[in-house]
Amino acid sequence: MNRLLIISRTRVEVRRKKGGLPKERVIISWLKNFFDDMSIDHSSQIRIWQKEAFLSKLKSSPDYSREEVLQANSALLFLYSTILGMSEASSRLSDVDSEPGVFKITA
Repeated sequence: MNRLLIISRTRVEVRRKKGGLPKERVIISWLKNFFDDMSIDHSSQIRIWQKEAFLSKLKSSPDYSREEVLQANSALLFLYSTILGMSEASSRLSDVDSEPGVFKITA
């Protein structure tokens, strides 16, 4: 799904979970920042490592407070788990990484 569809689906899910308008605006703002920073136009471009890269960039920047980093983390968790359903993928990747010395090729 393209970027606009992800944003639209996020709005629907936040409203469905009875989140308020300020919460919706904060989540959408962080998602747009994430998409711009990682040059993402489509959901097929989103990878699990990008979340950690984006958050570490925010943590190292003096422009963002700890609360803002926590907001960004919550918004990205909402994106990955609720919108994209990637929570299962992250657990599978951690299982692959737990076997040291084994090289696996995934399709």
